Amino acid sequence: MSNSNSLRQDVILELEFLQSLGSKIFLYPFTGRSKIKMVGYFIVYVLVLCTAVQLGLTLFSYNTKDWLEIINVAPNLGVVIMTAIKYTKMQTHKALYEDIFKHFHDDVWDIVAIDSIAHQNIVKKYKQITRIINRFLFYYSIPLTIVVDSFPYLVMVYENTVHGVTDEYLYPFDGWYPFDKVKWYFVAYIWESFMTAIVVCVYCFSNMIHASCIGFICMELKILGNCLEEIISQDDVVKITKGRNVDIIHKTVLKKLKIIIVKHDFLAKRSAKLDAVLGDAMLLNYSLGAVFICLTAFTFTVVDNLYKSVRYFFMFMSLLVEIFNQCLIGQILSDHSENLTETIYYSNWLYASPEVKKIMLMLIARTQKPFKLTANGYLTMNMNTLGSICSTSFQLFNLLRTIYL
Repeated sequence: MSNSNSLRQDVILELEFLQSLGSKIFLYPFTGRSKIKMVGYFIVYVLVLCTAVQLGLTLFSYNTKDWLEIINVAPNLGVVIMTAIKYTKMQTHKALYEDIFKHFHDDVWDIVAIDSIAHQNIVKKYKQITRIINRFLFYYSIPLTIVVDSFPYLVMVYENTVHGVTDEYLYPFDGWYPFDKVKWYFVAYIWESFMTAIVVCVYCFSNMIHASCIGFICMELKILGNCLEEIISQDDVVKITKGRNVDIIHKTVLKKLKIIIVKHDFLAKRSAKLDAVLGDAMLLNYSLGAVFICLTAFTFTVVDNLYKSVRYFFMFMSLLVEIFNQCLIGQILSDHSENLTETIYYSNWLYASPEVKKIMLMLIARTQKPFKLTANGYLTMNMNTLGSICSTSFQLFNLLRTIYL
C-alpha cells in the first residue's frame, strides 16, 4: 500500500515539476490563469513574433548569392516559427493539457491495483523514463543557452586579442535592425541573448510536456494491457470449468472490461487531440527538416571559419535531435497501442461469456487502428519517417558536394 502511494506521489511530483516550469513562461496553470500571467503570456508571444519578423527581414535583406548567410538565418527562423506555433497551440488548447494532467494526477489510479507487482513495476518504469527525458531536456537547455549566448562574444574577443581582428562583430543569431547594430552592439547582443533564452525555454518546455504526456499515456496503455491479460485469472478459469460462481465471474469480468474500454476511449480521444495540436509543427519539421539538415551538414563541412563550422554543426545536431524526438515518440505511442491487440488475443477470452467475447472482438478491431502522431494527417511520424528524412538529406548532401566540389 505504501509503495503504491509512493509511486503515485512520484508521478504527481513529476507533474508538479512540469507545472512549476510552465508557470515560469506563463503557461501554467493551463486554465484559470491570473491577469498578470496572461499579460506575461502575451508579452512573451509578442517578443517571439517580433523575433520571427526580425529574422524574416534578415533573410530577405541578403543577396541571393549569399547562400551561406541564408543558411545561417533560415534554420533560426524555422525554430522561432515552430516555437511560436507550439506556444500558441499550448495556449489555445490549454483545456486539453489541463484535462490530461488532471487525469494522470487523479483518475488513472483507479485501474492501478494496489497489490499488483506488475502494475507497480510499470508505473516505476515509465515514471523513471519520463523523469530521465525531462531532466535531460531541462539540463540540456541550460548549457545550450549559455553556449549560444556567450560563444559569439568569446570568439570575437579571442579573434581580437590573438589575431588582432577588430572589424568582426558576432551575434547569437545576427538579426536585422533598423539602426546601426555595430554602434549599438551591446544593445543588439543583449536582445539576441535574451530572445535566444526565451526560445530555448519555450521549445524545451513544450517538448518536455509532450514527451511526458506520451510517456504517461504509454504507461496507462501498458497497465490496461496487463488488466486485459489478467481479466480472467487462472482461478477464474478453474471455477468456470467446474461450474462454480460462473455468473458472478462473468459479471465481474464484464464490469472490468467496461472500465478498461472507458479508459482506452479516453486515451484514444486525448491522443487524437494531441496529434491535432502537434500537427502543424510536425508538418513544418518534416517539410523543411530534410533540407535544413542537409544544408547545415554541408555548410559545416565546407566553410573554413572555425566559428561558423561549430555554429552550423550545432544547428545540424539540434535539427536532427528534434526530428528524432518527434519520430521516436510517435513510434512508441503507435507500438504501445498496437500491443493491446496481442494482449487481448493471449488472454483467457475463450472462457468469457458470449457478451464479453463480442465486446473483446470490438475492442480488438479498435486497437488495430493504433494511436499515432502525424504531420497534419499527411504522414505518420515514426522511425520509417525518420529514415526517409535522413535518406533525403543524405542524397541532397551528396548532390551539393558533387556540384560544389
